[in-house]
Amino acid sequence: MPTNINNLKSQIITRISSNVTTVQDVANYEKTVFKGFPAVTVTCSGNENDFWTTAENQRQFTFIIRVYVQLTTKPALDLVSDNAKDAAEAIMGRVVSEIIDTFDNFYTFNNTADFCRAIPSSWGYAQVGEGWCRTAEIKLQVIKSFTIT
Repeated sequence: MPTNINNLKSQIITRISSNVTTVQDVANYEKTVFKGFPAVTVTCSGNENDFWTTAENQRQFTFIIRVYVQLTTKPALDLVSDNAKDAAEAIMGRVVSEIIDTFDNFYTFNNTADFCRAIPSSWGYAQVGEGWCRTAEIKLQVIKSFTIT
């Protein structure tokens, strides 16, 4: 049975909502105004297919998990205090660690996937509706093999 992208995304959101205690808001789209921080969005960025034979196919679904930790409501990032940056860095470290750990223990997605690749992240800054945030982008690659019978 083929893997449903929306089903995988739903499982990612449910897993983060129930297992990542540091997150206040989780959305299944690229939201710009959040209920609280840290906030997370989950989107599918694409998929790849690798054919072994005409009857065998391995699909890789890539999901981007974006984490937002609010720094300031001020319009300029250079107005953020060192204390706010230090606190955001510590919070981001906890959130990213929790997300990576939860998927290390959930790599088959309740048997709807074969495995996940190692989970990289990249960090930066972004301005959203509530001001400037420290951000992380976590790339979750879910692999499922299909055999046509």
